[in-house]
Amino acid sequence: MEGVKLCRQFLAAFLIYLCTINLGSVAAPSKIQAVSYLRKYGYIDSSTSGGSLVGEETVSNAVKDFQRFAGLSTTGNLDDATLNMMEKPRCGVRDKSGSTASKRKKRYAIQGSRWHMNNLNYRISKYPRKIRDRALVDNEIARALQAWSDVTNIKFFNNEKEDVTHVDIRFEHGDHGDGSPFEGRGHTLAHAFFPHCGSDAHFDDDEEWTINEDNGTNLFQVVVHEIGHSLGLDHSDVEDSVMTPFYEGYVPQKTLDRDDIESVQILYGRPNRAPPVINRNPARLTPDPNGPNICKNPTLDAATIVDDGRAFFFKGDYYWEIQESGIVNGPRKISDDWDGMPGNIDAAMTWSNGKTYFFKNDMYYRFKNQDMDSGFPKPMHVEFPGIPSNVNAAFVWGGNGRLYFFKDDLYWRFDNCKNPPVVTSTNTRNPYFYPIHIHNWKGLPTHIDAALTWDNQKTYFFKGDEYYRFNDGANVVDARSPTKRYWLHCQEE
Repeated sequence: MEGVKLCRQFLAAFLIYLCTINLGSVAAPSKIQAVSYLRKYGYIDSSTSGGSLVGEETVSNAVKDFQRFAGLSTTGNLDDATLNMMEKPRCGVRDKSGSTASKRKKRYAIQGSRWHMNNLNYRISKYPRKIRDRALVDNEIARALQAWSDVTNIKFFNNEKEDVTHVDIRFEHGDHGDGSPFEGRGHTLAHAFFPHCGSDAHFDDDEEWTINEDNGTNLFQVVVHEIGHSLGLDHSDVEDSVMTPFYEGYVPQKTLDRDDIESVQILYGRPNRAPPVINRNPARLTPDPNGPNICKNPTLDAATIVDDGRAFFFKGDYYWEIQESGIVNGPRKISDDWDGMPGNIDAAMTWSNGKTYFFKNDMYYRFKNQDMDSGFPKPMHVEFPGIPSNVNAAFVWGGNGRLYFFKDDLYWRFDNCKNPPVVTSTNTRNPYFYPIHIHNWKGLPTHIDAALTWDNQKTYFFKGDEYYRFNDGANVVDARSPTKRYWLHCQEE
């Protein structure tokens, strides 16, 4: 009887403890489930056993950390919005890799973070029971793999005869032997393992897997997420990233976010592409006899490579077409071949949409190769809010694929996915603010005249009669030479 009395006293005390935790107005069972959730996904130290009491401050801090990651108000309370987010179907991989994970800046795994080969074999060893046509499953998984191959150097091969399978894809039910059982439909959708000796990706076979339908769980979206883990990517706190852990429903034509592309390229590099100057036999145009001799004064206003692969230098009212062998056309009047564009432009760059932008004062002109789009010019604030007028240079940097503007001794990184667009960090816990001094670009001078991103993982900055070659991988200037000798191939007088 004494033992029973003690048990009742302990139970009563435990219930009082749960009811007095000041974490909102939800019922005690929800608090217990929330603590279990926070422990499961890395917000509370998993070394504590499931039945261990967790202090109020520890839980509150964990809730805040989860709220920050999920883009919610950081109240520390288990309010309805927080509990609803915890109820969303999601990936079973932890959001955090340890007690210090809330301070991490990298969006890729550290342990076994990448494959040390570019060709990976995969197989589908167990298909979903509810999709009878296996060819449809094959196609969706191949599309998900291709989404990553398109932006980096990894290639996937479906070759089950190979002795080594790098990524084994399986649709499993409940406890399937890896220590992370599935709980049934609507909870953990899938999980995958980071690169090591193999990288299985498991999917809950109790889910209603669908293809291009609003109902059920979209197969492609979940597979492309889990393959990101198989390549070494961690969860992202960027809402539109495919590596966000929360499933938001079917999104037609879902693609990788810039955050995903940057992260995977950190691990495996940018895809090997053909050299940027693809027009090896351009039409020879008659030079303007009244044009300037750029060899005598090689200072530039702007430089860029347009969508069809041709490279151009601009100076005053004239332009030159450039290849590795030097000048192939020019000088030519800008107004003769670029209808609607003025001379004396400030900067030029070609963005990932294939459009070339020319900047002058507080206006910009948008071209497709040498044809201006209708409705231009426009004020810079229409598409580039926060960027100052009269910039010195603009370019898409090969190091991360982002757009940069230089002016005097300052630079801005432009992100059109954000609001406001001019931001540098996708991690709201570690924001940076623009402008920033150019000395962050090691070895570069201030007051750059022009910039040109080449496809050899180098960016070229021009100032006066010299250029500075910036190694995008090492983040430092690795060469400085006369422009007229190595770009224009001018003959010495």
